[in-house]
Amino acid sequence: MSNAASALWASIVRTIVPLIVGGAISWLTAHGIAPLDTSLQDNLTLVLTVAFTGLYYVGVRLLETYVTPQFGWLLGLAKTPVAYTPESPAKHVA
Repeated sequence: MSNAASALWASIVRTIVPLIVGGAISWLTAHGIAPLDTSLQDNLTLVLTVAFTGLYYVGVRLLETYVTPQFGWLLGLAKTPVAYTPESPAKHVA
């Protein structure tokens, strides 16, 4: 697999995994609360999914950056995509 394809795959996996985790946590949270109106429960699930996904991703990236790269496994891959590393050349579109 080429470097570009490998970096693309890594970024996709590292995006999808937090969405799955955030969605699962929010669903469990919303359904563990006292019975709610259906539309309120749906909206609560949506808001919690966004919040938990963001918190999960930021938390894991901080652990991966400042503690050990092995925390990357919590995003689906322990290898940070090349595009995220300081050594990678920046590509600018004119």
